Amino acid sequence: MTRQATYQSLDQGVALVTAEGLVVPRGDGETTIVARHGALETRAKVVVRDFAEGDPVEFRTDVIAALGRAGCNQGSCHGSPQGKNGFRLSLRGFNPDLDFTTLTHEQGGRRTNLISPAESLILLKGGGRIAHQGGTRFRETEAAYRTLRAWISQGCRDTGGQRKLAGLEVLPAQRRLHMAHPRQQLIARAHFADGSTRDVSDLAVFTTNHDTALSVTPDGQIEFSRTAEGTVLVRYLDQIAPARLSYVRRDPEYAFAGPPPANYVDQLVFARQRDLQLNPAPLASDAVFLRRVYLDAIGTLPTEAEAREFLDSTDPQRRRKLIDLLLQRNEFAQFWALKWADVMRGNRATVSERGLHSFHRYLVSVFAADRPFDEFARETLTSLGNTLYKPAANFHRVSRTPEEAAETAAQLFLGVRIQCAKCHNHPFEAITQDDYYGLAAYFARVKFKRQQFGLDDEVVYLDRGGEVNHPGRNKPIAPAAFGEPAGELTADDDRRERLAAWLTRPDNRWFSRATVNRVWFHLLGRGLVEPIDDFRDTNPASNPELLDALAGEFAHGGFRIKPIIRVILNSSTYQLSSEPPANESPEAAEAAPYFTRAIVRMLTAEQILDAISSATGLPESFPGYPAGTRAIELAEGGVDHHFLKAFSKPVRDAVCECSREEDPALAQVLHLLNNPAVVAKVKSSDSLLGHWLAAGLETPAIVERMYLATLSRRPTAEEQKLVGDYVASSAGRAEGLHDLQHALVNSNEFLLRH
Repeated sequence: MTRQATYQSLDQGVALVTAEGLVVPRGDGETTIVARHGALETRAKVVVRDFAEGDPVEFRTDVIAALGRAGCNQGSCHGSPQGKNGFRLSLRGFNPDLDFTTLTHEQGGRRTNLISPAESLILLKGGGRIAHQGGTRFRETEAAYRTLRAWISQGCRDTGGQRKLAGLEVLPAQRRLHMAHPRQQLIARAHFADGSTRDVSDLAVFTTNHDTALSVTPDGQIEFSRTAEGTVLVRYLDQIAPARLSYVRRDPEYAFAGPPPANYVDQLVFARQRDLQLNPAPLASDAVFLRRVYLDAIGTLPTEAEAREFLDSTDPQRRRKLIDLLLQRNEFAQFWALKWADVMRGNRATVSERGLHSFHRYLVSVFAADRPFDEFARETLTSLGNTLYKPAANFHRVSRTPEEAAETAAQLFLGVRIQCAKCHNHPFEAITQDDYYGLAAYFARVKFKRQQFGLDDEVVYLDRGGEVNHPGRNKPIAPAAFGEPAGELTADDDRRERLAAWLTRPDNRWFSRATVNRVWFHLLGRGLVEPIDDFRDTNPASNPELLDALAGEFAHGGFRIKPIIRVILNSSTYQLSSEPPANESPEAAEAAPYFTRAIVRMLTAEQILDAISSATGLPESFPGYPAGTRAIELAEGGVDHHFLKAFSKPVRDAVCECSREEDPALAQVLHLLNNPAVVAKVKSSDSLLGHWLAAGLETPAIVERMYLATLSRRPTAEEQKLVGDYVASSAGRAEGLHDLQHALVNSNEFLLRH
């Protein structure tokens, strides 16, 4: 109720209080601040000491914060590497020594005027009194202006020995707002190493990425415009803290309506939906589920016979049994190895052609045996030897420097992007350069050599020496994982073993959560944390309870992938229809983050090509691979295949999932319509359709088989009539059915996963 209350100081000679509740000292003594709201009243005792001595402005905690509050040292302004218009500051005050020199010595000292502080260029431009491309950044009544002017008045001092910031606290850190009050004032409190605490709300920066439902003012007042959950990011100097808030505008007409929960996944998902006045879609039909689960689990379509068998089954457990069957098929290992090969960046340029196939076989074996994923992570990070025979060591062959290895390991196994901390502290998280180079130090002694006569292989080995220097201090940094030191190490110790042990501990807050989040993304089309490799306190999960439950089962179940996939596939949440619910409440939250229905997405390049081969019964051929090889089984990314290139098969040069283009392009549509290889498959006498025609099957029977093989469902009566009329009017029965097959493989129903 901060902004709705009224305030009074009983002794204004000691302290004043503003209408917003900010207490300002005026002299030594004691006073009482009275806050009133309606008939309610509360009091707070205030003591002011040493007022006459003044409070010297500290450059590193006050001035740097004021520049950050005004936005002067942001990357889009003077904090860019080149600065703006000849004025360059370090990004978000990362290098205060540089900033001090820039403000006090550059431009002949014009930026800070000790004789007439108000005429300092930094105040004239920032205050909008003379032309400034960045506009007015602060007004004379604001704390940033007053802080800068006071610092200049005190002689622009930088003692260098000022108190160190130890932590940042935001109040409230988490809260559900009352329906009648969609506003909340946030308070930022800085905790310093000397034990002191200070309210820095007037110098902190408040931002949010939920601006469609949640806004925040520069002084920290948030307001919801609709039912939503949101996070406000609070930054002061190099510390960042999130405030997580939610607001529900209750709809008296709302009543939750959804399918029965099948397991704990549904219980947690539906509870979140109920809380935010959302309703899930109904369960998908058997035909939609059949096609979806084949594509998501093994990457390809069911055959005509497989589709017929499932759709004709009356077994109430048919979905569960199908899931169990798919998880045992060879294609499962091939398909999930493909997903990890994409983000582990193995290609001919990095690991050679022979190395690439060795690495691919290794990944397939990991998923075929459902090996514990902590073992896979440990092997990936710590393997040594000839990469042809120790394929896990290709991780180091791809990420050759300590810095690259640290970045890749963090993104793959922790879901954390640390790249920007290479040059400066993370802009959206409390990840520092110390964290970046401390992680890189684990890989400092990894070295490479080639065999004497080998061209394709490379040996990964450990040297007894080698360190990573911290660029800010220009001296070696000890290995540490996000503030946790590696401990005592000898020259013979493999530092990476310490990292792997830390990474795979059951209580590691990243590894299990990042892994199950990646699995959830591949099955549901969106991560519980989104993007999936951007785990941070300021980017919370849409359903943290579910993420923790899945991560807990993953860890306690021996870090195996298949049980997690099984529980997700068996959930009603996974099996929901893609159609929007019919009874959505006008006061509901935005539905997308809460999995109220299946996400419709385009099939991948490999899935489309394999689906065409499955529907026509004619496998594709790939240079250098045996006949019958599926696209999902290809070991490499940059395959010389026109169709795969047109549909953006990744060349595997990036760690993130963003390498695949998910939205269809006009060029892809035209390519599929006019592709001579696709047309040849459709018209071939060796295709399924060719065999059905040769066997003399009636047109309705052929149409039914074609639909089952292509769309995994039977045609409706209306479709049967439409096709029958078209075939009858065609120049020949074969030509009409060829046209139907070509139309089906170009349809949205075929190209999209519903």
